[in-house]
Amino acid sequence: MDPQALILPHGQFLGACASRRETGGFALSELTPTVPADEVARHTHEDAHLVLLLDGTYISSAAKAPPLCRPPLLIYNPPGTTHRDRFHTLDGRFLTISVSGAGLQRIRQFLEPLDRPTAFREGPPLQLAQRLFRECRQWDRVSPLAAEGLCLELMAEMARAADRRHRQPPAWLKTARALIHDSSALNLSVSEVAQAAGVHPVHLARTFREFYQCTPGDYLRHCRLERAAGLLRRQQQPIAEIALDAGFADQSHFSKAFRKAFAVSPSEYRRAHVAR
Repeated sequence: MDPQALILPHGQFLGACASRRETGGFALSELTPTVPADEVARHTHEDAHLVLLLDGTYISSAAKAPPLCRPPLLIYNPPGTTHRDRFHTLDGRFLTISVSGAGLQRIRQFLEPLDRPTAFREGPPLQLAQRLFRECRQWDRVSPLAAEGLCLELMAEMARAADRRHRQPPAWLKTARALIHDSSALNLSVSEVAQAAGVHPVHLARTFREFYQCTPGDYLRHCRLERAAGLLRRQQQPIAEIALDAGFADQSHFSKAFRKAFAVSPSEYRRAHVAR
């Protein structure tokens, strides 16, 4: 635990709370961010918790999280996690599911502890978290029982997923991912990446999603946007040139993709970072 980090006790998060429910050692809260991304302090969560993205663009250090997180996405953080996970802009919205120390101890009688931050972009854990959000929105006298059951099922499904993820990605997949990252400005096809890795394109696509929770095309787009954002922060070249340097067909295509990912235009993003 980082002694310099802000300590957040059970059920506490950086954001404005719109609603909070509690049941069986779990605290469920719907929140919105209140602090700009650059001002979010490094902080430590005392308890285990999950974050379900509902709106906005999120930046997370969790394993399997893409460079820029967009809904639907579920993130798990074990007790004592220290990070600067944050929303890129203030239009985000998220559901948190906090597990009390006593509740986690009870769960560990049956499940191996989940010991590292992990993201889920699909599958039963994400689906169960989305059901929990709907339950919170229609809360009635039966909801505490229903929500506790969903929380316990969610923890069990995450443990199963963690068992599957103990496998390491094959060497050829790491090669393929590095090729996409290093050549993101080029118009690579899945077939070309698969050929370089020595596997069939279908096998590449399936295995890439299994280990990295996105398609090769999704990852290529993330790499291009991250490269473009870096150029906008560091250089004063025209936006049209940055679009081409990052691998986009033209400025219009780039601006549309950038706004979808960052919730601001490239010029607005540049002005905000120059101002700082």
